[in-house]
Amino acid sequence: MTDRESVHQLVDSLAEDQLPDVLDYLAELQDAGEITAETKAAIEEGLDDIRKGRTVSLEEYRRTRGL
Repeated sequence: MTDRESVHQLVDSLAEDQLPDVLDYLAELQDAGEITAETKAAIEEGLDDIRKGRTVSLEEYRRTRGL
């Protein structure tokens, strides 16, 4: 059995209420290679924050969020 056939068999065996989650996951896999303009802008903004020192340590992040 090929991987594709195995995936089809697994999907066919899922309960109807599980299918939306599977559909979302498969859509994410399909889009994984594409970076939208919005995502690129967010990445650039984050990199700019790092360059300008606008960061917090992991310890500080955890502390402020009670983790």
